[in-house]
Amino acid sequence: MRQFFKAKITGLMFIGSLLLVPFTATADNHAETPSEHTFSANVLIATDYLYRGITQTNEDPALQGGMDYAHSSGFYAGTWASNLEFNPSTSDAASLEIDFYAGYGFDFAGLSYDIGYLYYMYTGQNEDSGGGDYDFWEIYGSIGKEFGGSLAPSVSVGFAWSPDFYGEDDDGIYVNSSVGVSLPAGINPYFNIGYQDVSGDKTTAGGFDYWHYAVGASKDFGAFTFDISWNDADNYCDGDQSGCEAVVFAVSSSW
Repeated sequence: MRQFFKAKITGLMFIGSLLLVPFTATADNHAETPSEHTFSANVLIATDYLYRGITQTNEDPALQGGMDYAHSSGFYAGTWASNLEFNPSTSDAASLEIDFYAGYGFDFAGLSYDIGYLYYMYTGQNEDSGGGDYDFWEIYGSIGKEFGGSLAPSVSVGFAWSPDFYGEDDDGIYVNSSVGVSLPAGINPYFNIGYQDVSGDKTTAGGFDYWHYAVGASKDFGAFTFDISWNDADNYCDGDQSGCEAVVFAVSSSW
């Protein structure tokens, strides 16, 4: 389940862009006119795939990638995928997640806004096993602010809502916040915190709620971004915390 808010909720999501610039000939000279259309792609390798603080690969490495389109008006759309290791000891496993999303981003009164729709699709699930359907969708939004100065601090808050959360568990509400700064030598530390609340129905009748946070830093080296973070999901796991606590190292590139 991809973290889609532009703040790095787990230190595992990076988006880059490639500006396509056509050439327009005139009677006097040749001028470069920026295109209204932007296409980009990204790829990432990580030691674990965490979704809102919870491992999605049974603590094993993840290979992820996506493609995006953006228009100068603020509209964007894209797709993204990651390997999974769900319920490996049962017949109700899923091996691949593919996300589809579209939204609109804009600036107003000194703040950056983002609203959109995100559909999560899981392949490999045995729907005859009696479990709930994994596929679900969310509506999401965020508000962010970037400040000037030597540290260039940034802050954002976001939300997501699904009427039929993963596993057919009725309403799922998620809120989060992120703070980041820029240090000398191009090091960018950040802190993220989120709260997930699920009503519960088919697979978790009693529902659940928990906090999670991440503390990390990233740095660019040429065409690559290196990211390391400590992640903890406060009260999601009972007893064995291995699936809810992790140091995650990721390398990504975008073009």
